[in-house]
Amino acid sequence: MGTTYSVILESEHVSPQDVYKDIEIELKQINQLMSTYIPDSEINRFNALQDASCFRFSSKTWEVLLAAQKVYQETDGAFDITLGPLISRWGFNAEEYEQKVPSDSEVQALLSQVGTDKLEFDRVNQCISKKHPSITINLSAIAKGYGVDKIADIVEQHKVENYLVEIGGETKAKGVNPSGSVWRVAIEKPVSITQQKMLVVSLADTSIATSGDYRNYFEVDGRRFSHTISPKTGFPVTHSLTSVSVIHPENMYADAYATALTVMGSDKALSFAKAHKLPVFLIRHGESELETLQSTYLEPFVQQH
Repeated sequence: MGTTYSVILESEHVSPQDVYKDIEIELKQINQLMSTYIPDSEINRFNALQDASCFRFSSKTWEVLLAAQKVYQETDGAFDITLGPLISRWGFNAEEYEQKVPSDSEVQALLSQVGTDKLEFDRVNQCISKKHPSITINLSAIAKGYGVDKIADIVEQHKVENYLVEIGGETKAKGVNPSGSVWRVAIEKPVSITQQKMLVVSLADTSIATSGDYRNYFEVDGRRFSHTISPKTGFPVTHSLTSVSVIHPENMYADAYATALTVMGSDKALSFAKAHKLPVFLIRHGESELETLQSTYLEPFVQQH
């Protein structure tokens, strides 16, 4: 997944080494299924197809794909797992940045290869066929959250009741921390130089995911291009929203919603959070300083100091 992970758990009745071994097996399997960096991963085998045959997916990948389709529909396309061609063209992948802004016509041509609605889901046979031969799937905005959920499942299978799981900042917690208090997690201030705390939230049997553009962007001729690309326009978003944190029992959904809300911008993001009763924390650039917004559903999680 191109990042680190950590697990803190109460080990009174369990061997941490046994848990670690099971976690490593699980993560290796998820990567083999969903990574775009492994040439023969399940996702890349689907991406290599050039015909309309229905590709049958494993149960794990299928679970993530169904969730991705659900969030795509709920967010009116703001979350889209088929953005690969645009991500690649804008330089936000493992390749070196081209740092050359594509033309409008080039973006429009790539948009013809984008859209989860161009994937034909066969729920009976657990397979997907392509309506466009060049369409590809990239699960990077949801698979990390799924990984958090699966690690948490493994920890619980070992009868551990107090733990915190984290992959690249996406976090899930249950029970209490070593001091016997509810787990507390800091939401970072969106600055690229040093880590600074913006808000602390309490996590009791739930999870949090954050999406932000403050560490992944490039500049050309004085213009700043975010890594968050709008599936509607094909261009990086230009609004002032710079960080979105979402709390949800399933980190897979927290991960996907955080990405979708980042695409929407602060006003639409807050409206969506209200309609779907989501606890969210937003940070945007004001005229002279950072501004914060939050949904009313976040209040029970905010740690008072």
